[in-house]
Amino acid sequence: MREAIAVRDVTGGKETNPMWVSSVSSSDFERALEFSLKDAGLLSPNKQAGKYVLVAHLSQLDQPFAGASMTVTATVRYTLIDRATNKDVLEKTLATPYTAAWNDAFMGSERLKLANEGAVRANIQQLIDALAALKVSGAEVQVGK
Repeated sequence: MREAIAVRDVTGGKETNPMWVSSVSSSDFERALEFSLKDAGLLSPNKQAGKYVLVAHLSQLDQPFAGASMTVTATVRYTLIDRATNKDVLEKTLATPYTAAWNDAFMGSERLKLANEGAVRANIQQLIDALAALKVSGAEVQVGK
């Protein structure tokens, strides 16, 4: 898996409306995903040459309307595809909560932003853990559940 994954499609995010609540855009999520995969040594240096292709869909970002501590849950559906065979080698939906405590930021909008970022960060970490658990044998990857 070392340097074998190329991120292909990241969808489902929404741009933050400055007059409304904080959100996570698809492009910000893609950048965070690529940075994290690179940091873990999994990202292919060339998007076109990765042995595996990763597709991510941010299906839900559950946010509180208000509160002292704010918990956001990010739900993402990931699909890892073998580029040579076009077969799915991992299909996983991960839901990860993160709570920004009342003392993390004075303004509620800033706490919500911190909770969004934390939930996405935790989700990506769970993906990396799942990728690390994959069993590689020869040219095939087998899902370890």
